[in-house]
Amino acid sequence: MKLHDIDVSREQKQLYDAFEDCLKKVAGKTFFEAFAKEKIKHSMQVVGAGNLLLKQEKSFQGRGEDFLRLGKLVCLFHDIGRFKEIYLLSLDRSKHYNHGHFSYEILKALGYTDLRLLLPVKRHGELSDALENDAEFQQIPEGMEKEETRELYGLVKDADKIANLYLIKHEERIFKDMFFEYLSEEEKYAPISEKVLQAMKNHTLVKRGDTKSFADRIIQILCFVYEIYYQPSYKFIAQHKLFDNLFGYLLEYSPNKEQAQFVCNEVNAYLNSKLL
Repeated sequence: MKLHDIDVSREQKQLYDAFEDCLKKVAGKTFFEAFAKEKIKHSMQVVGAGNLLLKQEKSFQGRGEDFLRLGKLVCLFHDIGRFKEIYLLSLDRSKHYNHGHFSYEILKALGYTDLRLLLPVKRHGELSDALENDAEFQQIPEGMEKEETRELYGLVKDADKIANLYLIKHEERIFKDMFFEYLSEEEKYAPISEKVLQAMKNHTLVKRGDTKSFADRIIQILCFVYEIYYQPSYKFIAQHKLFDNLFGYLLEYSPNKEQAQFVCNEVNAYLNSKLL
């Protein structure tokens, strides 16, 4: 069975049903209508990125239909909970939600039970140890199911990152999100926060609550490179120069140009080290 022969049209309809329900609920609210439309587009881009990784990653070669189907579904469904989040944000923008947890709950309500699908979807938007610390994951005996859950978690994390980076480069998504919209002009040009800079130096992801300036947000995205699971993802980032525009934005918005250039050099050096 080849990847393109696996039919997920029924599952794709379930995703679009969630999207269309959200559109009805936020009708007339321009920002949230656009947000929902962007997220359905993003979901399909993540499917495309996931398909690329399933084809190119050496460890996925020769895998059976069951694993490949799960690979397609974890990418397809990872953001199905976004549409519930968008509706709730349209009611109160001040609150924070975990859309991965919403996705997990929605899939369970739809009758999905395979933890290899549910847990990567649930934890895809969290820091890298979230899966290992999940109570349900810890109850899975060591073996094929647990290892495949880890592999599918890495797959959706990588596919989500490279799809987001591609969108940021080609559609300047970073200037359309709520974080940028709510910043004052002074905050947009504020310095890099110490916690954000330290996370970059430590080669770790930046926590959401630590981002205060637009430079922080840019570095938060650049730090995606420190949590890439598969070699084809590094190659895709390099081939499509997905960090180049972010480097430019960082140098534009950070008041400390020397510090910003240091970040650019460090991130670029790390990416290049993974391409050897």
